[in-house]
Amino acid sequence: MHMFAVAALAFLAPQQPAPEVAEAKQAARETPARSVLIDEAVAQLIAIQEEGEWPYEGVYRVKREIPVGYRVGGTSIVATTLIYAAPKNPTALEAIARGQTSVLRLLDHELMRPSTEDAYDVRVWGHTYALAFLCELRAAKLLGEHKADSERWISTLVATLATEEIPGGGWNYANHTQAAPFVTAPVLQSLLLARSQGESVPEELFERGRDSLLRARHGDGAFVYSGGSKEPSGLGMSGKTTASLAGASGRVGVCEGTLWLLGASSLDRVRASAQNFFEHWDDLEARRKKSGTHEGPYGIAPYYFYYAHAYTAQAIEFLPEKARDELRQRMLETLLRTRDEDGTWDDRVFPRTRNYGTSMAVLVLLMDRAPRPPTWTKAKASTKTADEKPAK
Repeated sequence: MHMFAVAALAFLAPQQPAPEVAEAKQAARETPARSVLIDEAVAQLIAIQEEGEWPYEGVYRVKREIPVGYRVGGTSIVATTLIYAAPKNPTALEAIARGQTSVLRLLDHELMRPSTEDAYDVRVWGHTYALAFLCELRAAKLLGEHKADSERWISTLVATLATEEIPGGGWNYANHTQAAPFVTAPVLQSLLLARSQGESVPEELFERGRDSLLRARHGDGAFVYSGGSKEPSGLGMSGKTTASLAGASGRVGVCEGTLWLLGASSLDRVRASAQNFFEHWDDLEARRKKSGTHEGPYGIAPYYFYYAHAYTAQAIEFLPEKARDELRQRMLETLLRTRDEDGTWDDRVFPRTRNYGTSMAVLVLLMDRAPRPPTWTKAKASTKTADEKPAK
């Protein structure tokens, strides 16, 4: 009886939540609904389309113009985002169709032909994301009047990426001698998507790509910028070994998540990659909207910023439900810290790149509803250490 009375009095007495709980509740009340965030971003993306394109803009130019690879890649990323975000919005569907027309036209450009030249060349980004975009269009039954051309290009792009593979495995845009893990991982995911739709993709591409990612992984969980972790220059843009996790915070999520899809990671490693992102978020934020590219102390370029958000959000979806819920909320709160007043996100000093930043941000908001990326069914799970749990 006494215990019940005490409990009743406690229930009836005014409850004062802990300060951190009150702050969290207040933040939740002030945060726009996710649907509102997405709708506002979609409207902006549609409005800033340029003659059917959403070109990505960086410091790199070809004959003083934005490279064709950036125009194809940027357009493909935004259009793919709209497929997920506004599948029943007539205006969005019209914008997607214009993007499809532009991508197919630009893929015929001479600067988008397969190349193995040992030179700085960003066409691989265009090939990678165009392949994913056209596959997503096919999955959504949105190929429309360009169905035949789109399907032809899907097969062609698979062959192109196979041609552009670096000897020994992996892909890079800066040279054709050392694989870059943050390039290799998205390429592999696009090839996995094409393979899941019946395209013929050589199994060796996945084997060598997986192995190149594993060679790039340090014992502390960081991934090199390019090359292998045991090479003298292996840390690449990461800096000193003690700082490698900070320097690699923009690429750990995509690398570990892709290795999980290939059967070469574990849930422990995937979880650690997400935790590393949050732990070193300030190091990424320090470079957002700053001039230059690979500046100190960790050589982090601004374009890693929303790339890291999107692929870390993807990796979070591979985790058990309890871990997902907690990290999803943390990602949402983190993402909203850099949202601009007009409802867009931009990580560069160039106005055009807000189409890319906004698209990656919307993908984060949609990640729990997006289709799960396909896995490699012939994967060999022989790379985990004894204290790691196998991927499930």
